[in-house]
Amino acid sequence: MSSQTEWPQSLKDFANRAFAACNDANRKAVSDELRALIFDSFQNGTIHTTDWANASLKSLAGPSSVPKKSLKKRVAPPSTPAALADPDEQARKEKRARRFEREQAQFQHEENEANLESTSLASRFGSSQNGFAKHGVDVDVADPNVIDWDEHTVVGTSTKLEKSYLRLTSAPDPKTVRPLSTLVQTLELLKKKWRTENNYGYICDQFKSVRQDLTVQRIKNEFTVKVYEIHARIALEMADLGEYNQCQSQLRGLYAHGIRGSAMEFLAYRILYLLHTKNRREEHKEEVAVKHALDVRKALVTGNYHAFFKLYADAPNMNAYVMDHFVERERINALLVMSKCYRPGVALSFIADELAFQDVVEADAFLAANNAAVYIEPTPAEIAALAPAGRKKKARPAVPLDKRQWDAKAAMQPLADAIVKFRKVDVSLPPPPPNPDE
Repeated sequence: MSSQTEWPQSLKDFANRAFAACNDANRKAVSDELRALIFDSFQNGTIHTTDWANASLKSLAGPSSVPKKSLKKRVAPPSTPAALADPDEQARKEKRARRFEREQAQFQHEENEANLESTSLASRFGSSQNGFAKHGVDVDVADPNVIDWDEHTVVGTSTKLEKSYLRLTSAPDPKTVRPLSTLVQTLELLKKKWRTENNYGYICDQFKSVRQDLTVQRIKNEFTVKVYEIHARIALEMADLGEYNQCQSQLRGLYAHGIRGSAMEFLAYRILYLLHTKNRREEHKEEVAVKHALDVRKALVTGNYHAFFKLYADAPNMNAYVMDHFVERERINALLVMSKCYRPGVALSFIADELAFQDVVEADAFLAANNAAVYIEPTPAEIAALAPAGRKKKARPAVPLDKRQWDAKAAMQPLADAIVKFRKVDVSLPPPPPNPDE
């Protein structure tokens, strides 16, 4: 076994000390900081040279508030009568030892298949504290009731390329699970068979078994994405929207983890799929908040900014807070329309009312922020009307904002420049539903 894939004992001891010193309040912070520290040392090649005995974590600064009962369990030597008399504690330690041996075998396999592995080091540690448990770090020693999520994680040994899909009803057997190297060969075989035989029933069954083998081994990398993408495309080709939707759901989660793939292609498929399904019940569409949201969509699609800002001003619940994220964009779009329709200008007070500003001061500030606070010079008659009686010949009075006329033509170009920043939208993917292959 390569020493580069094995954690040094000093690191394991350091990690165990860290988790022994934390409590429920700071456990996540400790886990995150420890994972980042190990990740950096692994990337820098210093995991075996770092002085872990004297290492420290910022998240553990200050007095520890670990439960006394848990501390007693942690400091009790394995050979003491108290420890030997606790069969549950002994069983947990044996299970952790088996899990550690299993993980060492997985690391050796990953090193041999390094050219196929594209996941980050962080994925080896996992997305929670169970990643440390894989390396012999006793993260759950403080709480014997913590569920062992890695109990059914296996490293496959099967070299069989084809295997029928069977839903798991018990722990997977490593002898029937194919490792990554075998799954790569299986995918090439399935692609060839689909082109030559076009047997969808067989292909779908085989792809589901490949997905299952990836799932039970917790393999999430670019190969995993490729498997789901190919299966989804085949399902679309055969009009199997149920299977496609399962693949799409998992792909959303994989993309969200930063694993590369055809994310934009499948985002387009998802949009079209939602247009097809129209997952809206009639009673939902009549509920006030839902109806408001649908009306907002309609106003945006039709370019009806008058209706949009009325909906913004009268939004139920917290709908307006969501609309706040794109109301600036829609105000600029509406002003662009006004700049073409209202010539030579329009009253600032009208803009404030039409675009749901609180007052003309807020409207003027918005225009100024977008370099569009340009106004038509008042005529002599208008200036004279503003001056108080008996002071017609003195200094020219300032025109109040509620009397100002916005210069539509002069504002057009600044507004066209301002709208450019909204051309790109950050599409955040929500977390995926549970994996049906587990």
